[in-house]
Amino acid sequence: MWRTGPSRGRLGMKLALVLASVLVLAPVGLAGAAQVACRFEVEVPAGTPAGDTVYLIGNHPAIGAWKGSGVALQPAGPGKFRYQGKFPAGTRLEFKFTRGDFGRVEKSAAGHELPNRTLEVTGPGPVVATFRVAAWADLIEPPAPTITGKYQIWRNFPSRFLGHRRTITILLPRSYDDPAARERRYPVLYMHDGNNLFDPAQSFGGVDWGVDETVDELTRTGELPELIVVGVANTAARLEEYTPFPDPRHGGGKGDLYGRFLIEELKPAVDARLRTRPEAAATALGGSSLGGLISLYLGLKHPEVFGGGLIVMSPSFWWAGGRIIPWAVEQRGAGGRAPLWVDIGLAEGEEALSFCRKFDRAWCPGGIAPARYCYREVPQAGHHEAAWRARFAQPLLHLFGTRAGRASHPSRR
Repeated sequence: MWRTGPSRGRLGMKLALVLASVLVLAPVGLAGAAQVACRFEVEVPAGTPAGDTVYLIGNHPAIGAWKGSGVALQPAGPGKFRYQGKFPAGTRLEFKFTRGDFGRVEKSAAGHELPNRTLEVTGPGPVVATFRVAAWADLIEPPAPTITGKYQIWRNFPSRFLGHRRTITILLPRSYDDPAARERRYPVLYMHDGNNLFDPAQSFGGVDWGVDETVDELTRTGELPELIVVGVANTAARLEEYTPFPDPRHGGGKGDLYGRFLIEELKPAVDARLRTRPEAAATALGGSSLGGLISLYLGLKHPEVFGGGLIVMSPSFWWAGGRIIPWAVEQRGAGGRAPLWVDIGLAEGEEALSFCRKFDRAWCPGGIAPARYCYREVPQAGHHEAAWRARFAQPLLHLFGTRAGRASHPSRR
């Protein structure tokens, strides 16, 4: 299903507040199932600070529902820890080990992000599983970035509005350092979950969006004008920062503070240090999942800042019972004129799909869409980085593409 131009689910809660992307919270228990005893034995690397507590975090409430300090493990000898608990038979656990927060999450021996560990709880038990942590994020030198093209990395960028410093990765245009372009200024796309955009070593599960490769290819072929992409890494407070309203079950709702960070702290620093076009018409915002939710919210609330367009991929419109939908409709007059791309994968779950369709119907009364609006449902696409990587060129061209680029990558077929 597509809509474009004037013609016109809840996908399980993503509570992975990892420094990479988010994870869909899968069903983790079967009503009435027998409880199975489970014991986890974990060995930690030499150099783990004496006295530090090791935590098990994961997709079940008993292990913290992805909070950085889910459940504390008990010491079980030098460099060893243990957890004992019970889960319903048939539970599929997904989990990681930390030392209290996602800044001290486990990593591979080379410092790469790890996919979630998994364990199928089968009866009658007991289930005994052993694990070994290869390295901790804060105790290993991160691997050298593998980013195509020119870039800058600003580490430990502070905020007086938010409680976490964060890494800012900035992809620069091909011509940025050319003597002939020293007076040239470029439009800017700000994107959330910046650790998942450019570098597979830092991205959740080792798969990034390929933003650097996509931008490089499209600008090299002339389909996309050169631009700056600012990737804002997520933090342990991702859920709070990327949600505009509190949800009765999941909390959150600090999106306005995150917006102040972007508008009052980060954007002025980017405009001061780089040759940007700072005007609203040349400034866009984008993200996926909760990042898509907060992109729509901040873009509509602050069209004087993000007037260049919004990329809203696989958005968590189900958050707070879909409250974003009527709120967004109220903003259409003032904030709904910028280019807007909304999409959803057909393999993301009925709830996620139903809320996106509700938004599309509400945004297009009478079936007539505003100019430069595109809604797309993507066959067989799931809720993960690989799916967003596969289609990122289309929203990018929808917002910034040259006429040739839009013709070669149509958003409606």
